Amino acid sequence: MNLARTRRPRHRISTDRAYGAGALLAVALFLSGCVPLQPAQAPATQPVMSPAPAPAILAPYLDTLAKMAPGDAARQQAELASALAVAQQSPSSAHTLRYALALGCAGRPDSNPVEAKRLLTEVLAGPNDLQPEELQLANAYLREFDARVALYAEVARQREESEQKLRSIDSNAARRADALQAENGRLKKQLTEAERKLEAVAEMERSLLEQQQEAPAEPPPPRQ
Repeated sequence: MNLARTRRPRHRISTDRAYGAGALLAVALFLSGCVPLQPAQAPATQPVMSPAPAPAILAPYLDTLAKMAPGDAARQQAELASALAVAQQSPSSAHTLRYALALGCAGRPDSNPVEAKRLLTEVLAGPNDLQPEELQLANAYLREFDARVALYAEVARQREESEQKLRSIDSNAARRADALQAENGRLKKQLTEAERKLEAVAEMERSLLEQQQEAPAEPPPPRQ
């Protein structure tokens, strides 16, 4: 038997082994789902959904909020007065809700979220004929008014603390000024008293000198 004919070259064995390893790897990837059978397709484009229009029942409230937007004080005052007049002439949960939204709307100097919160709380706590969309709107703005009221209370508390600190500083400064003034007065009084005493001593010295100068000279004692 000719071994030279049956023995395969070493590089052929290496190639076969590499090919076998590659085949096994391909099979493993295929079984694991890593190698797709077909080229990947681009995902279908999703249609753009336009926002659903607001329920028609909310139209009066949205109109009020639009008119209460910052920029025109006269327009805001007119809308607020109109909402108040309607709520007074025809009291209802819907009219009270509309007036509360106008009253507590931010963006104007006389916005009153405290009263608006009270009105909404009363409407929601008692019997009302509001629709679910109106109830959601009322609850949403009730949370907003409540947050603003809490914020205003915190600002007022911090302002009060700052004013108290300033008053305390001013009071301490005034007390220190009074103490310094009293100390200056005491030192001035002591200085005046010391100057008076020095003047008295100087006057006594001058008087003694004058007396010595005016006294006649004593004759020398007689010799014995």
